[in-house]
Amino acid sequence: MFSSAVLFAFALVASVNGFYSSNDDVVQLDPSNFDRLVVQSSDLWIVEFYAPWCGHCQSLTPEWKRAATALKGIVKIGAVDADNHKSLGQQYGVSGFPTIKIFGTNKRSPSNYQGGRTADAIVQEALSQLRTIVNERLGKRGGSGSSGGGSSGNGGKDAVELTDSNFQSTVLDSEEPWLVEFMAPWCGHCKNLAPEWARAATELKGKVNLGVVDATVHTQLAQRYGIQGFPTIKFFPAGRKDGQAEDYNGGRSSGDIVAWALDKHQANIPPPEVIEITDQAVLDSNCAEKQLCIISFLPNILDCQSACRNKHIAMLKKFGETYKRNGWGWLWVEAFRQPKLEESVGIGGFGYPAQVAINARKGKYVVLKGSFSESGISAFLKELSTGRLTSPLVPLSGVADGKLPTVETSEPWDGKDGKLEVVEDIDLSDVNLDDDEDDLNAKKKKLIFFNNIFNINRFLIANFITYLLICERIKQSQFSVSQKTDVKLSLKINFARAVSGTEAENFLYNSLLRLSTSSSIHHSQQSNRLAITPSPTITRSVHLLTATSGYNGHEDEEDEDKGHLRKKKNSPKIQRTNRSNVYGDDAFFTAKNRLGDFLGVADGVGGWREHGIDPSLFSSSLMEACKSLVDNKLIDLNPLTLKELLSKAYKQLLEEKQCIIGSSTACIVALHHEKSILHTANLGDSGFVIIRKNAIVHRSQEQQHYFNSPFQLSIHPEMKGQRLIADRPEQASITSFNVEENDCILVATDGIWDNLPDSTILEEVNKLAEPTLDNLQQIAHALAKRALDNGHDPKFNSPFAKNAKKALGINIIGGKPDDVTVLLAIVTSKCG
Repeated sequence: MFSSAVLFAFALVASVNGFYSSNDDVVQLDPSNFDRLVVQSSDLWIVEFYAPWCGHCQSLTPEWKRAATALKGIVKIGAVDADNHKSLGQQYGVSGFPTIKIFGTNKRSPSNYQGGRTADAIVQEALSQLRTIVNERLGKRGGSGSSGGGSSGNGGKDAVELTDSNFQSTVLDSEEPWLVEFMAPWCGHCKNLAPEWARAATELKGKVNLGVVDATVHTQLAQRYGIQGFPTIKFFPAGRKDGQAEDYNGGRSSGDIVAWALDKHQANIPPPEVIEITDQAVLDSNCAEKQLCIISFLPNILDCQSACRNKHIAMLKKFGETYKRNGWGWLWVEAFRQPKLEESVGIGGFGYPAQVAINARKGKYVVLKGSFSESGISAFLKELSTGRLTSPLVPLSGVADGKLPTVETSEPWDGKDGKLEVVEDIDLSDVNLDDDEDDLNAKKKKLIFFNNIFNINRFLIANFITYLLICERIKQSQFSVSQKTDVKLSLKINFARAVSGTEAENFLYNSLLRLSTSSSIHHSQQSNRLAITPSPTITRSVHLLTATSGYNGHEDEEDEDKGHLRKKKNSPKIQRTNRSNVYGDDAFFTAKNRLGDFLGVADGVGGWREHGIDPSLFSSSLMEACKSLVDNKLIDLNPLTLKELLSKAYKQLLEEKQCIIGSSTACIVALHHEKSILHTANLGDSGFVIIRKNAIVHRSQEQQHYFNSPFQLSIHPEMKGQRLIADRPEQASITSFNVEENDCILVATDGIWDNLPDSTILEEVNKLAEPTLDNLQQIAHALAKRALDNGHDPKFNSPFAKNAKKALGINIIGGKPDDVTVLLAIVTSKCG
């Protein structure tokens, strides 16, 4: 919730001094001193080109400082803020961060550093470069002991000397790629190339082999490949070779050679396999030594059969091909198969399929926030490859430093559709609700036995045990016998409906309904048991296909008088939350259970920033509490459920050991799978609309104390002289509305409603030609972007400006700069 009176720019924007200060041994470089200190110097320089916002650069900083201290007086270590000094970065072809360049003998043509990001690795490379320079001055080729000039040498310790006798076995019979220089000892250009070739051979070791042929001695090879001038370089690709070679057409510096060779190498390597996680070794081998590993959690085979699953895997393979040069690991696992892994990365309640990226070296991860679709995953992977994440990396939960999550050994998928074993019907009539406590324990054991047979998930077991415990409480109550029977019957039916879905769960559903049905109940005075009638047919359920989008609309505060960014005076420093479900001060959640699909948004009150409090902490905590309750404790879905959900979530925040201070509005909607009813609860000025056939057929109503002061949940200390709004969850407005297939549901914070008129919303939603997740994501992004742009447009006659004129009688114009959160969903009965 944006408030221009209290917003200020307190983000730590890196200055020229950025990551390094005058007290460090890292030399700060810029266009004014780079040529004088680096280019005109005879020293060896290793220079980092960084950007202040780059997470990888921030991680490198302490290692870079250590290396600079260790190499002080030996090798110069520098750093350039290439985000601030773009021209300097562009001069040296810097396109990503951090980029490290080595300025050796030829300062005009630096080479790329390809080593590790630790101080030890940097120091080792620096010493290796020094050795190369010394050998050059001694007239040697690279690190070899052979002399330069008239000797053919071997091109350095990592470049292989090739001859007529070993060329076939070494190069042509090899499956590895080779880059071969044909040279002459008397050739001046060959002598100039020698140190660059040696350096390139070292950098490319293990990826592309470099060799040297003295064409004046091994004339058969020279004639075979038509060598007419020196040096001539030929490339022999990886795989089985037919004796043919490709001409090298790159530059003559080590950096040029390395870049050309890596491009060829990576273009020819096969795409990575998308491997199923079946044991700890699979996870470790594909994550531990990789920069990142991408793990996809695919739906249970009963929810997404072989064709559906293979479609997901094929899409992941396509992305593996696209990003194969990054060297990432690609893994997948079936939902619920690895609970500890899911718990460590916060997967399990947002629905499947889902995806995370794990950085094993840092012990951190980030979750795919968008849709599990080509567009959603593409955007996510692009962020990962460029280092510009919209959500921060967070530590793995419950995992020790240097370790990966624990994985249980399981059987791999056989590639077939999922089928349940056909077993004899099991008579549940012995589930006597009036048995004693010992029998209750026996019932729990029986249900666990059923789980082993039917693979019923833990959620199902937990709910049925809860059901049995509630029945036990009813038995001990003061209700009459008939009242107890009616209540128990209602519990049975509600439980059965709650868990129905898959074939396994339908079995239990039908078994429970054999115990009782609403249309035929006969209470026997003799046996005190319920007569049984057949269960009704289970109708096809509906669910929500949901896309999310949003923007942080107030990263900086603009001084309206002077037109420049400023930090509010005497304002406390705020530690921002690193939660993944926030856009600025807004927060959201999405969740699924067997009752329905749930969406929620909350808009944190920006005024708390004036007191040094992060407004997003309250809103995100509230949404996380709602999600947790949906995942674990919700046993019914009716018109009052969402108000109760909001009340329990708010109570959880009140009971937190670490006090959470703040305020927010809230809007939650839930689609009942079986009844096709959308239940809603709204407190404040966030809200929703239901769109059918390009018309708004139902919407929430704002709750305002007065203009721009919405109802809000609050937790605050006593503050003298402060008038703080604090409403109760029970004041939320609730509605229930019957939805139809292909109805669109837009749930959003006031950043949308204050900046987009209904006509604009309908215009964008009407572009949804086909109800796919990709198309839905595009519309969600478009709505969020238009709201953001309108909010910063001083000439736009926004809904907020119109309402201000209506409420206050003031004639203003312009948008309302604010955070924007959009949850756009479509009602569908289609699966997969």
